[in-house]
Amino acid sequence: MGIRNYLIEGVSGVGKTTACNELQRRGYQAIHGDRELAYQGDPKDGIIIDATESIAHVVDEILHQIKANEIRDSRKRQPT
Repeated sequence: MGIRNYLIEGVSGVGKTTACNELQRRGYQAIHGDRELAYQGDPKDGIIIDATESIAHVVDEILHQIKANEIRDSRKRQPT
């Protein structure tokens, strides 16, 4: 069984950051989207890039990882 991931979303001021801080305080791994994912720079060299390109890159990386996980999981289920 894989690790479950949860997305906490909502409009400004509802407590997303507070919830993330509390999860981290309790020892859970949590990512602040406004902090960790908001940097608009190339992950390889740090040079600032167009925000649209940066977001597209992050989405591409996430989708690539999801697909890789699906392939890995399907291989685990195949009989040997």
